[in-house]
Amino acid sequence: MSIEGSRQNPSESAVLLRFSESLRAAIVALSALFVLLFLYAAARRMYFPYEVEWIESGVLVSVLRIVHGQGLYVAPTADYVAYLYAPLYFYLSATIMKFAGAAGHGYAALRLLSTLSTLGTFAAIYALVRTETRRHLPAIAAAGLYAACYPVLGLFYDTGRVDALFVFLMLLALLAQRRGYPVLAAILWALVFQTKQSVLPLATIILCAEWQRPRKMVAALVTFFTIVAVTFLAFNHATGGWYVFYMFHIAGGLPIVPRQLILFWPFVLLPTSIAWTLIFGSLWLAPVRLRSSRTQLYLFASLAIYLGIWFVASHDGASANADMPVFAITTILFGIALARLFDWAKIKDSLHAQAILMMAVTVQLFALLYNPGRYVPSHASIVLGQQFIDQVRDVPGDVYIFNHSYDAILAGKQPHAEGEALHAVLNAGGPVATQLRTEVAASLATHRYSAIVIDAGTPSGDWLPFTQDYPQAVSSASDGLAFLTSKPRWFLLPCSASVTEVQQSNPQGMVLVPGACSPR
Repeated sequence: MSIEGSRQNPSESAVLLRFSESLRAAIVALSALFVLLFLYAAARRMYFPYEVEWIESGVLVSVLRIVHGQGLYVAPTADYVAYLYAPLYFYLSATIMKFAGAAGHGYAALRLLSTLSTLGTFAAIYALVRTETRRHLPAIAAAGLYAACYPVLGLFYDTGRVDALFVFLMLLALLAQRRGYPVLAAILWALVFQTKQSVLPLATIILCAEWQRPRKMVAALVTFFTIVAVTFLAFNHATGGWYVFYMFHIAGGLPIVPRQLILFWPFVLLPTSIAWTLIFGSLWLAPVRLRSSRTQLYLFASLAIYLGIWFVASHDGASANADMPVFAITTILFGIALARLFDWAKIKDSLHAQAILMMAVTVQLFALLYNPGRYVPSHASIVLGQQFIDQVRDVPGDVYIFNHSYDAILAGKQPHAEGEALHAVLNAGGPVATQLRTEVAASLATHRYSAIVIDAGTPSGDWLPFTQDYPQAVSSASDGLAFLTSKPRWFLLPCSASVTEVQQSNPQGMVLVPGACSPR
């Protein structure tokens, strides 16, 4: 961006010009730095042999089912329960895993897909802002701001979960619609739906932003619903109806959590407060034309994404990953607002205003600086992870690792239903939930498992009554895995089991309930 002369005296103008150019360079440098910080962390985390987020394990087991020709959506049992996610991410990950061979083993294929999706998101943010502003600096700053939010959003940019792909495809659809290709956008929105089904009402609302061009709007909506209907029916038929069960019946049964409902907006507003100030400032100083097709698109998209994601993020099980689309649209609005404010400052012939704008952007980016090393699992984590795997391997018989099913595979054991997926089905109620609860209760009562590994701070804190049939508790060897949101903490054993069998890989392991099996 060139900075025009102003009414200041020549010496003052020269100082402001040099200062503004320095800030411009700082904005570009910081934006590039945040991309590099993300790439550094993602590359270091990609081949970490254990999960970096506790649901990664279940996602990987689901992908491995596809790789080995098993169904993704099947009747829930104590051995496997599908997540309530749409299938696209799982099948793309399985494809990468097959083609990558040894290089895609373990979590690498999942994390690679998420990392590439996030890089695509950076590019899509840049392209959207560049399309609106015809300027590089606001587009670079917008992409840099989203990159800077990597730790704010819980490190989900490279995690083996659906969210990074979801955001990337969503922005591609938005870009196609903005470039005047609503039918192409509809096809992309259908792919977004098969990544996360919660986008269905959002996509419908955003496609209706074409209302000023009714033929294109109708064509886009017909295309979108046709593809969604065909793929919906195909998947549901292929899975014997279990696709609908997980995608809609289970997801529809999740309760709203008041705390998440209230804290959504502080979480969204505070980390990017300067960006929000610039967005609202641009609406005041440089008002938009509400009837323009561009304004209509961003108005519809903003309302759909902010309100829709607020609703989704308020439900039980939602985490920072749910808020990624909100931060993405915020950075786009921030980039557009920045360009409009630059235009306003140019019209006002104010070098001071332009310098203040650049300083505000620099401060916003600088405030989000982080050390990527904090988010890279250490060598000690690998050692602790292996100790835990050895501990599981040394326990004879079947071990149910409640929330880390891939760890069971690493230990040469059979994986079982993930706790989060199991809880979602049981919480939804109905005959399927009743049958599943009966099966799990029978497995516990008959001591099918020689040990159960849970994550709770104390065994009594878990939501299934494990301690009724498995009253002995020995702490695991994984206490140092602090980077996990939930880590395997306790081995629960029936009274017939010897505590020393579990303790041999962790001699310092604490026996929580030493007298639980004493005669009464």
